Amino acid sequence: MPMSPTQLLITGGVVLAVLLLRMRGMSRARPLKTETLWVAPAIFAAITGLTLWQTPPSVSDAPWLAGVAVLGAIVGWYRGKMMRITVDPQTHALSQAASPLALLFLLAVFALRYGLRYLLGAEAHAWSISVNLLADAPLVFIVAMFALTRVEMFIRAERLLAEARAAHKTKPVTSEPGAN
Repeated sequence: MPMSPTQLLITGGVVLAVLLLRMRGMSRARPLKTETLWVAPAIFAAITGLTLWQTPPSVSDAPWLAGVAVLGAIVGWYRGKMMRITVDPQTHALSQAASPLALLFLLAVFALRYGLRYLLGAEAHAWSISVNLLADAPLVFIVAMFALTRVEMFIRAERLLAEARAAHKTKPVTSEPGAN
């Protein structure tokens, strides 16, 4: 059953309030441990795997889920590129600061998800779209997105760390959002 417009507005308001609070602290750098980047995607993948195991997708849903996974991977790669990664030249400690653009990007993805669910929820049967597909696709998308975000961050962080160790520069080596 699709959400009513009132429920949608309340949910949207709560999400917006949380995101605005989160945006305040985004510019602060946080330590980045490359050896633990795999943990969150692995947890999300396990939860998604259990969900798909309980209600397996139909054969006709599999190509759609594969396509959603590819889209999630593409979005995740670009989301990872929006994160600022810095290497301290003396200690070689890595830090990350999320870009406000990355958070807005994530907000757009969730808005699209809820928008599609709201618009297609009532029409799913008429268009021969599986309700399970509508429920599973966002999970698959998010797992692929988080996994590729972390892969991109890992590759870039390791490259920056190697450059810092080789150069022994006195100023921090930084990868700005969108840099290769």
